[in-house]
Amino acid sequence: MDRSDFLKRLIASVTIGKLPVSLTKGFRKIYLLQNFIAGFRHYEGMQLLDSMKAGDLLELAREPGNIHDDCAIALHWQGKKIGYIPAAINEMLSYLLDAEALSLFAVITHLEKNAKPWENVAVAVYFVQEVNEDLPAHATYLTRIEAPHYRTLHKKKEEKQRRSVITAGELFDNTDRVINLDAIRPEQQEIRTYFEKYYGKYPVSMNKPGTYVHVKDDGIYTYMYEIDDDINEQTDEKGKKWLEFFLV
Repeated sequence: MDRSDFLKRLIASVTIGKLPVSLTKGFRKIYLLQNFIAGFRHYEGMQLLDSMKAGDLLELAREPGNIHDDCAIALHWQGKKIGYIPAAINEMLSYLLDAEALSLFAVITHLEKNAKPWENVAVAVYFVQEVNEDLPAHATYLTRIEAPHYRTLHKKKEEKQRRSVITAGELFDNTDRVINLDAIRPEQQEIRTYFEKYYGKYPVSMNKPGTYVHVKDDGIYTYMYEIDDDINEQTDEKGKKWLEFFLV
């Protein structure tokens, strides 16, 4: 192994700030993605959260056969699956992984146990670059870790009039759940396309206007980090009860 390969592996495996400047001054990390882990509650993340710490490396595991998303990239901590790279931003990363175009690494950047599960763990995906010249000024942000915005901690919501208020936990544990495709905002068109593609064949006729579809399987976790805290209980035309979830 030559010096270049050795240093790249070394820098990828530890925090740069803990290495001697003599080893790291010729390399930098370029961050391609910084985001929360999707589906964290559904896998082993909640059981392992107390053992995790910022700076822990994660394995990026491609799942090309995933029935919900052929660009799926799972995240593993010490061999245990803890969730996914969010589907809305995983496409280009999946191409890079499939082509083995870059050696990509993932690291835990922030832990917040007081947030909702979909905001418990923030990660960054990066590659190591040898420094031959300075980055353009407009690209220097790619070398910085950004503090995440915790919507579930800081966002104040107006009180809504509802027949009943259901917790997010009840939503995830119940398979009789629906989403109104017409309520998805225009800027979330990619998310609507996802639910139309995989759940459009499961329509539900509710006692209110809207294009409702049944989301009974784990596909809900693909965009669970976008789910609002407030859940409605609704009734369909046959009198059956459903849980309706919303996207923030």
